Order: sequence, then structure tokens, then C-alpha cells
Amino acid sequence: MGVLFNVWTNIGFGHKENLYQKAISNSFEEINLFFKEQLPVKINYKNKTVGLYYFDFLIENKIVLEIKVRNYFSIKDINQLYSYIRIFLVFRSNV
Repeated sequence: MGVLFNVWTNIGFGHKENLYQKAISNSFEEINLFFKEQLPVKINYKNKTVGLYYFDFLIENKIVLEIKVRNYFSIKDINQLYSYIRIFLVFRSNV
């Protein structure tokens, strides 16, 4: 959480998501936090890949961090996060 607050304090509001992602990534590296960025996670149906999700960050193989640059969460955002949680549980059991 401290990394996110630090990035926000130093960069401020109104930038594109990829700018925040780069700053967060740099901060994670500075504190030697293990993470994967833009991690593709396959969605399978009957042993065939039917799609991909991309987690903004997977931190310490435990936490999915999804970056949003708006000052609100839409129903679409919330549903996306629920989907990520379901997929993450399957992904984690296969790692």
C-alpha cells in the first residue's frame, strides 16, 4: 500500500494507466518485491484456451493488483475483479 500512496503523492491525478504502472513497477523493484507485470492468464474450456486475462500485477504470487485511473468503480470494474479472483484461484492451483 505504501508504494501506491507514494506513487500517487509524487505523480498526482489524471495520467494514463500505463504511466502509473511503470512507476509502481519501478517502486516494486526498488524495494525488491517479487512481482509479475501484465501477467497473461489463460481461460480454458475443455482443455482448450478460449481467452486471456492480463493481471496488471501479481505480487508475491498472492495478490492481484488491478490499476484504475478513475475516481469511481463501475459495475464493469467490479465484475472484472470478481472474474480475476475466480481465475486467480484456478491459476494458483495450477502453479
